[in-house]
Amino acid sequence: MITSFLSVGHRVPFAYVAFGGTPTHWWTKFLKKGFYHCFLILGNGREWYIIDPVMHFTDFIVVKTRHIESFFVKKGYQLIRTTPFLPQKISFYLRPYTCVETVRRFLGIQHANLWTPYQLFRHLTQKKENNP
Repeated sequence: MITSFLSVGHRVPFAYVAFGGTPTHWWTKFLKKGFYHCFLILGNGREWYIIDPVMHFTDFIVVKTRHIESFFVKKGYQLIRTTPFLPQKISFYLRPYTCVETVRRFLGIQHANLWTPYQLFRHLTQKKENNP
């Protein structure tokens, strides 16, 4: 694992998960309205790294701004602020490559029953309510 020999870097102090999007595929009709897609925004308050997993690739964008939240809220996204962490090592399991799976792995979330963006949203908001 790369973290074992990197001593010059640091983990980002917090992240945002953005929820929203528009239905683009036939199966999105089964998803809750307003929760068709999710992506990750990592940063330190001045520089942001947007990790946007889509069907055929993962987009990675660097943005320098202090107003990332208002930008995405104006675009119609809901943002949940959270903290990434290192999870305990567990057994390997296969899961489809989805936006939810990518966000889960970046954040260190090991809850196995998160399949849709809305389920991830509920998990993050319930966690926030239980740990104010």
